[in-house]
Amino acid sequence: MHPGIMERAEVRVESVNSRGHGVSRAGEEKFVYFVPGALPGEVVRGRVSLLKKSYGVIDIEEITEHHAERISPRCPFYGDCGGCVLQHASYRLQMEIKDRIVTDAFRKIAGVSSPLIEPCRPSPSQWGYRNKASFPVGMDGNKKIPGFFRSGSHDLVPVDVCPVLDPRLERWIGPLSLILEKSRLEAYEESSHSGYLRHVVARCAMNTDSTLLVPVLNLSRADVLPKEVVEFAEALMEGLGGVRGVVANFNSSPGNTIFGGFSKSVAGNPFIAEKMDDFHLKYGPTSFFQINIQQATSLFRAVTGELSESKSERVLELYSGTGALTVFLAQNRKRVHAVEDWPESAGFLKTNATVNSMGNVEALEMSAERAVKFLSGRWFDAVVMDPPRKGCSDQVLKGICSLKPPRIVYISCNPATLARDSVLLMQNGYRLEKIQPFDMFPQTFHIECVATFQRSRKKR
Repeated sequence: MHPGIMERAEVRVESVNSRGHGVSRAGEEKFVYFVPGALPGEVVRGRVSLLKKSYGVIDIEEITEHHAERISPRCPFYGDCGGCVLQHASYRLQMEIKDRIVTDAFRKIAGVSSPLIEPCRPSPSQWGYRNKASFPVGMDGNKKIPGFFRSGSHDLVPVDVCPVLDPRLERWIGPLSLILEKSRLEAYEESSHSGYLRHVVARCAMNTDSTLLVPVLNLSRADVLPKEVVEFAEALMEGLGGVRGVVANFNSSPGNTIFGGFSKSVAGNPFIAEKMDDFHLKYGPTSFFQINIQQATSLFRAVTGELSESKSERVLELYSGTGALTVFLAQNRKRVHAVEDWPESAGFLKTNATVNSMGNVEALEMSAERAVKFLSGRWFDAVVMDPPRKGCSDQVLKGICSLKPPRIVYISCNPATLARDSVLLMQNGYRLEKIQPFDMFPQTFHIECVATFQRSRKKR
């Protein structure tokens, strides 16, 4: 019998799941408990804070047997802020846990055995690697504050440090708090959908001095900015050292999406200028761009290596973003069709191809679903795709299979949806050759993977 709600339990933790929580199977029934903060092999005692028919959650009160590689978290807000979940594990153990997460996803979802999965490539930097921070703005009593959301909630945790951020962004947290106190902009209140200032998003380049701040406002598109917004932007430019530009983003829709579809430059440069290898790249305030530039460069090199190995000359790239990977792909190849539907990113995709003299890139502003239909009948040696966490739709996957490219390279930040999509590709004549995980997000449970597929001569 498993204990009831509010009772205590003692369990041995077997593994860590894809959310970074310990997993235990207790008693003869092998009842599943999730134990946030526990590591494999540890014995913990705690309170059963949630009990469902098929699982429970235990909040740790005491660890009676510790993992040898448990360490002290660096961040004072660890455990309250929901950003990091593995700071209590050594980096070697983090790599081991992430290898297991990828292996379990493919074994359980796709029926693929572990020898196909290469060891996770560690990040060159374990701290200070993030080039982006999204600070929700809320109230602490009568004071406006920036912070991060508590895990699994929209409760705001005030912070004054964040050691995974680029040091330039981390140094802005304290001054940003002071500027918010003096600002006339009201903090956004989610429950009533009232107030103006929803987030302040901070972005920076790693290999240049380019930086950008993006206040996200609960306002409809405005060609003339309210005076309070201009004052806030001026205060950010003056009060935060090294700010190169401020762009206001307008998002009046309720819900969790941070950015709206319209942005307006308020001061300075309205974009980030970055450099990766010999490529010069620009991206905008709402554009997707990899947050760990050193590791992203390694990943892009690996993807181009997969195409060089197969001598792929004509490439279709889906979910191209601003073209950071595109310029790597286009080097020494005949043609790259690059597809992106977010208007801001699609604009920078064209700009980056031009700036880097990639005349062999054809940029298409359309959805991946439309692209595979639009390009039906064309020949591609390879398809490269980097979709959002939710993965690809069946329409996209079937469209790719109908193009019959000899090689598919699938980049994913979610092993579960990658494993799910792999099943459909394998059912339509593709053999999974290997999976290479990359630790793009140290101290968190997130993992980036590159999966390589080769078309079989005969459909399975």
